[in-house]
Amino acid sequence: MLRIHAPDFNLDLTLSCGQVFRWDKKERWTGVVNGAVIRAEQEGSELIIESTLDKISIQDYFRLDDNLEKIYSEIGRDKLIESLIKKYRGLRLIRQDPWECLASYICSSNNTIRNIKNSMRLICECFGNRIENGHYSFPTPDALAQVELCDMASCRMGFRAPNLRSAAAMIVDGEFDLYGIKDLSYEEGRAELVKIKGVGNKIADCVLLFAFGKLESFPVDTHIEQIMERYYSECLKDVKKSKKRDAIGEFARRHFGGYCGYAQEYLYLEDLEKL
Repeated sequence: MLRIHAPDFNLDLTLSCGQVFRWDKKERWTGVVNGAVIRAEQEGSELIIESTLDKISIQDYFRLDDNLEKIYSEIGRDKLIESLIKKYRGLRLIRQDPWECLASYICSSNNTIRNIKNSMRLICECFGNRIENGHYSFPTPDALAQVELCDMASCRMGFRAPNLRSAAAMIVDGEFDLYGIKDLSYEEGRAELVKIKGVGNKIADCVLLFAFGKLESFPVDTHIEQIMERYYSECLKDVKKSKKRDAIGEFARRHFGGYCGYAQEYLYLEDLEKL
């Protein structure tokens, strides 16, 4: 049992805001990270962890090294964000495994959080390795690249299944260096990721933000587009519809600065709470 000092951290908000899909809460949060089961709960500013992962890995995963005070001072440039910081204080971004993150967001296309979580669970049960009763590792690119599409049907991914298998094959065949993205700039990483079938700008931005920690990434989906139109309409003046989401991302980088990815998650959660 690990007890980790975690000031300025809210476990519930961090795991329920829609950035990760393999955590569930009953009496405590349970998830699988890097092939290990983690059971987590919070008492005040202390995280209580049951897992084979070490303290450093847990701290890294939950980004407990992020200086939230600095981040809040950078992104808190208007009354809306200031109010969301107060409301959701302690929500942190997570450092996800790049392959699992990419696969998850390929499956997120035109999908609901509930369905994404269900598909991820089924993928792991069908093609991952059993860790303990009811918990499985995320299948490697090698495992998914060899799967027949008919065998993926039970995972309820629909049109996303061929894209996921194609991405796995590109990584296995050396056509795509996923882990090399970390050494690229945000713009370069995005340009590389959208070469994968089924990965558009929004999914690429999610992977850059959640897996590679490129905090200048500002993923724009329907929820973010609507909230930005509602509160920041000046960023869309004279912008063509086809360029709207790119314009929103550029505005966010100017307005919120280099930590705009954090602002995005707070805005996203606010919109999610209203659904």
